[in-house]
Amino acid sequence: MTGVPVAVVALAGGYAFAAGGGPGLESALGGGSGSAGRRPADPVSARPADTDPRDGSRRLAEFTTGFKPGEARVTNIRLGAKAVDGHVVPAGGSFSFNKVVGPRSAARGYVPAPTIVGSRLVDDLGGGICQVSATLWNAVFEAGLSITKSHPHTLWMPEYPKGREAAVAWPSLDFVWRNDSAGPVRIRARVDGGSLTVSLWGTPKYEVKTVSSKRYALTRAGTFSDASRRCVPMPGGPGFQIDVYRTLSQHGRTIRRDRFHTVYQPEPKVTCTGR
Repeated sequence: MTGVPVAVVALAGGYAFAAGGGPGLESALGGGSGSAGRRPADPVSARPADTDPRDGSRRLAEFTTGFKPGEARVTNIRLGAKAVDGHVVPAGGSFSFNKVVGPRSAARGYVPAPTIVGSRLVDDLGGGICQVSATLWNAVFEAGLSITKSHPHTLWMPEYPKGREAAVAWPSLDFVWRNDSAGPVRIRARVDGGSLTVSLWGTPKYEVKTVSSKRYALTRAGTFSDASRRCVPMPGGPGFQIDVYRTLSQHGRTIRRDRFHTVYQPEPKVTCTGR
């Protein structure tokens, strides 16, 4: 029986991506601290899967991220969540975040909000949409489904689990996963108060266990001021590398072990002087 991990985190949103981090970088049969003034949020323990009385499907995984109500990015999060909610991926089919969500344009209701660009946070149209992709990524990861295209952000923000997130940008930077389970998988996404929850429903295939390494190869960035209108203040923090492992088993037998390697750039300390 596949467990259902539930976590509460919050994402800064953005679309620049870090080196490494793709799915299945290492597959085989068989067997720190956050930035100053911010506390990282990590996944908590699993709870038993539920059954949907309407169609008999099982809840494969669920992941929750938090945000502060009233932030500009909440508008973009709501739009992204609405786009993926109810989408069904047939057995053997693939899900493309960009194809399903579409362009993040002003004409479609998206607004400027903090976005990661390179080693900086700046206000940009559609900022925060990555909270939807990162929340979905974690649900897919914990459900044991195949992640075929994924890029982490250039910077690690304490609001999401280290090495466990997906940056997206229209139209080039996408998050794609494949439903390699025995039946269709339905996505459910809801925004409630100060949180976004994404759950996946279908037929369990694997028992999933995950573990992360400690941070290593730490690097540091500088301090500077910025007078531009798009500036977003940043507290600064080290860059590092991390490895996340996922083991997929059936009836107690290990089928595959995946390694997701991520290299995060150091975060500079930025003071905005133009506001």
